[in-house]
Amino acid sequence: MKIIRILLPLILVGITVIYTIQRAKKMQDAEDKSEEEKAEDHMAEGMAIGMCFGTAVGIALGAGNLAIGISVGMLLGMLVGMNVKDK
Repeated sequence: MKIIRILLPLILVGITVIYTIQRAKKMQDAEDKSEEEKAEDHMAEGMAIGMCFGTAVGIALGAGNLAIGISVGMLLGMLVGMNVKDK
Protein backbone atom coordinates (compact mmCIF):
# COMPACT_ATOMS: atom_id res chain seq x y z
CA MET A 1 0.00 0.00 0.00
CA LYS A 2 2.86 2.39 0.73
CA ILE A 3 4.41 1.81 -2.68
CA ILE A 4 1.13 2.81 -4.35
CA ARG A 5 0.98 6.02 -2.32
CA ILE A 6 4.53 6.80 -3.45
CA LEU A 7 4.30 5.84 -7.12
CA LEU A 8 0.76 6.95 -8.02
CA PRO A 9 1.41 10.71 -7.73
CA LEU A 10 4.66 10.35 -9.68
CA ILE A 11 2.92 8.46 -12.48
CA LEU A 12 0.01 10.92 -12.61
CA VAL A 13 2.28 13.95 -12.66
CA GLY A 14 4.54 12.37 -15.29
CA ILE A 15 1.64 11.60 -17.62
CA THR A 16 0.06 15.01 -17.20
CA VAL A 17 3.38 16.83 -17.72
CA ILE A 18 4.01 14.94 -20.96
CA TYR A 19 0.48 15.71 -22.15
CA THR A 20 0.84 19.38 -21.18
CA ILE A 21 4.11 19.72 -23.10
CA GLN A 22 2.61 18.08 -26.19
CA ARG A 23 -0.46 20.32 -25.95
CA ALA A 24 1.69 23.46 -25.58
CA LYS A 25 3.72 22.50 -28.65
CA LYS A 26 0.52 22.01 -30.64
CA MET A 27 -0.82 25.38 -29.49
CA GLN A 28 2.46 27.08 -30.38
CA ASP A 29 2.32 25.62 -33.88
CA ALA A 30 -1.21 26.96 -34.27
CA GLU A 31 -0.17 30.51 -33.30
CA ASP A 32 0.15 31.56 -36.92
CA LYS A 33 -3.63 32.05 -37.04
CA SER A 34 -4.95 35.56 -36.74
CA GLU A 35 -6.29 36.87 -33.44
CA GLU A 36 -9.91 36.63 -34.57
CA GLU A 37 -9.63 32.92 -35.32
CA LYS A 38 -8.15 32.05 -31.95
CA ALA A 39 -10.66 30.75 -29.45
CA GLU A 40 -10.30 31.70 -25.82
CA ASP A 41 -9.79 28.88 -23.39
CA HIS A 42 -10.72 28.57 -19.74
CA MET A 43 -7.33 27.70 -18.30
CA ALA A 44 -7.55 30.00 -15.25
CA GLU A 45 -10.97 28.72 -14.28
CA GLY A 46 -9.86 25.13 -14.75
CA MET A 47 -6.83 25.70 -12.54
CA ALA A 48 -8.98 27.19 -9.77
CA ILE A 49 -11.52 24.37 -9.86
CA GLY A 50 -8.72 21.78 -10.07
CA MET A 51 -7.06 23.26 -7.00
CA CYS A 52 -10.34 23.02 -5.09
CA PHE A 53 -10.82 19.37 -6.06
CA GLY A 54 -7.15 18.64 -5.40
CA THR A 55 -7.44 20.14 -1.92
CA ALA A 56 -10.50 18.01 -1.21
CA VAL A 57 -8.77 14.84 -2.40
CA GLY A 58 -5.58 15.73 -0.51
CA ILE A 59 -7.49 16.23 2.73
CA ALA A 60 -9.44 13.01 2.18
CA LEU A 61 -6.21 11.05 1.75
CA GLY A 62 -4.57 12.66 4.77
CA ALA A 63 -2.90 15.92 5.75
CA GLY A 64 0.44 14.73 4.38
CA ASN A 65 -1.01 14.50 0.88
CA LEU A 66 -2.40 18.02 0.73
CA ALA A 67 0.47 19.49 -1.31
CA ILE A 68 0.40 16.65 -3.83
CA GLY A 69 -3.38 16.89 -4.11
CA ILE A 70 -3.27 20.62 -4.82
CA SER A 71 -0.48 20.24 -7.39
CA VAL A 72 -2.07 17.37 -9.28
CA GLY A 73 -5.50 19.01 -9.12
CA MET A 74 -4.15 22.27 -10.52
CA LEU A 75 -2.35 20.50 -13.34
CA LEU A 76 -5.38 18.42 -14.28
CA GLY A 77 -7.64 21.47 -14.02
CA MET A 78 -5.30 23.41 -16.30
CA LEU A 79 -5.47 20.64 -18.90
CA VAL A 80 -9.24 20.51 -18.73
CA GLY A 81 -9.46 24.30 -18.99
CA MET A 82 -7.18 24.36 -22.01
CA ASN A 83 -9.37 21.82 -23.80
CA VAL A 84 -12.64 23.66 -23.14
CA LYS A 85 -12.96 26.33 -25.82
CA ASP A 86 -15.07 29.46 -25.66
CA LYS A 87 -17.83 29.57 -28.26
